Amino acid sequence: MKRRIAIWASVGFLVACCWVLYTFVTPPERLLTALREPLVEFLGYASCPIAFAARRHFSLYFWWVPMINAATYAVIGLIAEILIAFTPLRPKNHGLAI
Repeated sequence: MKRRIAIWASVGFLVACCWVLYTFVTPPERLLTALREPLVEFLGYASCPIAFAARRHFSLYFWWVPMINAATYAVIGLIAEILIAFTPLRPKNHGLAI
């Protein structure tokens, strides 16, 4: 379970790094118009939840975003793994006929 949560955190870190690289590579005038498009805005908020809080309430340094997003994904992964562990998908009969 620890390894799966570490994978969740790694994915969150990589997603946020991709968004940071996107903001560095894109020219400022294109960035302002692209981030206001509904699809890009939805993808940004869905894949990097800290962006929603940072845009509305406080500013963040670029190097904080991947770490905070990794922690967010780790918490989401922990909740998902706990729910998966406690949800019986099918009864286990180990190949025995009932």
